[in-house]
Amino acid sequence: MKYLPKVIAFIVCALVLMSFNASTQSKKSTNDYNLQRAYEVLREDGDEQQALKLISEQLKLTPNDARAYLLRARILRGQESFGDALAAVNSAIKVNKPKASGIKNSTLVWWKAIIYKDMSELEQSVKYFDEALKMARKDNKENVQDISFDYAQVLYFLKRYSDADALYYQMLRDDETDVSAMVGLARTMIKNDDCEGAKQMLLKSLKYEDEYSEAYKYLMRAYSELGEKDDAIDAALKYIELDEDADSEEVVEAILKHKSYGIAKVRENVKHGEEPLVWRYLLTDVYETTEEYDLAIKEYDAIESDFGKSPQINYYRSQCYSGLGLNALALSELEKCMDDDDPSAKFIDKKAYYLRELGEYDDAIEVIDELIDMVPTLGYAYYQKGLNYEMKGDLDSAYDWYSEGIDIDDDYPYLYLMRGEILLKRGETDKAMSDFEEIVKRDTTLESGSCRHYALHFLGKDDEAMAWMDSLIVKYENEPGQYYDKTCLLSMMGKLDESVKAMGQAFEHGYARFVHMDNDDDLDLIRDREDFRTMVAEAKAKLQKKIEKMGLDVEPQTEDLIVEVPIVRRNGGTFDVECQVNGLPLSMIFDTGASDVTISKVEADFMLKNKYLSQSDIKGKQYYQIANGDISEGTVINLKEVRIGGAVLKNVNASVVKNQKAPLLLGESVLSKFGTFTVDNINSKLIIKQ
Repeated sequence: MKYLPKVIAFIVCALVLMSFNASTQSKKSTNDYNLQRAYEVLREDGDEQQALKLISEQLKLTPNDARAYLLRARILRGQESFGDALAAVNSAIKVNKPKASGIKNSTLVWWKAIIYKDMSELEQSVKYFDEALKMARKDNKENVQDISFDYAQVLYFLKRYSDADALYYQMLRDDETDVSAMVGLARTMIKNDDCEGAKQMLLKSLKYEDEYSEAYKYLMRAYSELGEKDDAIDAALKYIELDEDADSEEVVEAILKHKSYGIAKVRENVKHGEEPLVWRYLLTDVYETTEEYDLAIKEYDAIESDFGKSPQINYYRSQCYSGLGLNALALSELEKCMDDDDPSAKFIDKKAYYLRELGEYDDAIEVIDELIDMVPTLGYAYYQKGLNYEMKGDLDSAYDWYSEGIDIDDDYPYLYLMRGEILLKRGETDKAMSDFEEIVKRDTTLESGSCRHYALHFLGKDDEAMAWMDSLIVKYENEPGQYYDKTCLLSMMGKLDESVKAMGQAFEHGYARFVHMDNDDDLDLIRDREDFRTMVAEAKAKLQKKIEKMGLDVEPQTEDLIVEVPIVRRNGGTFDVECQVNGLPLSMIFDTGASDVTISKVEADFMLKNKYLSQSDIKGKQYYQIANGDISEGTVINLKEVRIGGAVLKNVNASVVKNQKAPLLLGESVLSKFGTFTVDNINSKLIIKQ
């Protein structure tokens, strides 16, 4: 049995056709001409609008024709015009004469229940299912089982599990071979942790009907919960074989419980099973879930070779290239499948993502503007735009876009997280805590992509944060990103040894987003540790071997971040450059003749007062040589982040100077830590290449 809407659509469609055929066979009146034509154009041309016109003509001639109203309801329901469909059914109920129309009254009330279900008016749906079932026991016993099943499904969705089970048991009393009732009962058993009972019930159901896809779906779940991994995989593969709408994510999850066995079974189906393309795409799902992108690309290449080129292959392959850090190649692959005249939202989103990973933030923002224009209520798009501004160092614009996203779509928790972190940098702690509390209220489902653990950490609830993080890892044990999130969380907590260990687990599971790591300030406290640097170098080398094995003549993670920043020349060979220090916009002097970093006492006091600095950032005293050659003593502070455009330097020591006109002075030796840089005197730009 497939998903409920499809089940109902099939049943009610069949009922309409059977009712219509029965009536046309028993009544050959020429008054039925328009109704017969409506049926024909639906069957032969699928022209619903023409059919509706013919039905209207029919009702002008025979205004009490329940068959015409019911056919109208069927069409309008398919078009999701539920109000009009309901009105048509009500008219059918009002005028129906079962002996003349061939339509039972219970069938019409059943339709009414179904439409209310479609409208998510489940309580009303229950009311009319109950009425339809009582009526069917008197006027159409053949439909009792089907109505009971639909009724029980709605009760289950309302979490009225005992009521649903009561109907399933009654179905079995009426027909002990009813497989749909057995599956319904097994589903409740799994929910109640009676997985052994569910397994036995499902195995019994398969004796009556061994091609029932939903039985395998829940058998897969029961076996998984019981730890019977290979049996779970066998059931999962049978489920996906029988149901074209099967949840491939859940199937992959079952396969990864015993990966070698699961992949071997899938490959066996590639060679000997029907629909080899289905099994090949399943393999790509497995490899992408475990971030083995080189293997996924190999499968996509094989699919393309055997079945021909398609935009779908280009799109998925582009994601794999990006997973390997080859974002320039990912962008090129994506552009092969983008329709310039009518690009889809998912393609635009990916293009923006690849551009961001390449450090081309302005171009990414332009693309995101297209996405927002296409889907203006998509909170994720505002998050992406804010993130690009943040990567550029423009925290004010980032804050504005996060806030606008929250105003439009307040159900996307990452908007609150990112805004909250900016508020912390600004020293607006109370507002930041309010944003983190919103995340805790909203992000309550244990699913991949959750950010609840970060919010709990900022709220000072580290034990709860780690408990949530560990639960995510248990549920998604094969997702490298979960271990990376744990790395970040532990680093932020100051548990540095554990953080490095978690990063090792991420690499073991295939994590390869090195560009993201390089720009993620969550890792600042472990970034310079020798064990961490060694681990990253080994992971990069391992990835490079994969890429060489694929025959690609490219270096992983070689996308250089090139930042161009306007400068103003001053006398004496120095330049004014705009920057941000710990989120505070400042005007900096770049002096190629200076070696250290100095900051004015006025600016340092302001930063400390407004929480851009903390007491822990004050490190002590340092002697330095000033311009006249004298040696002076200054307080040394740690600047957690110095950002020039999109280029970022972490944990910079600066000496506080009493007599300095410029807020901040950066010498060449420190600026060189950003990467290579050149001064474009003609265009008045500082060009930094990281």
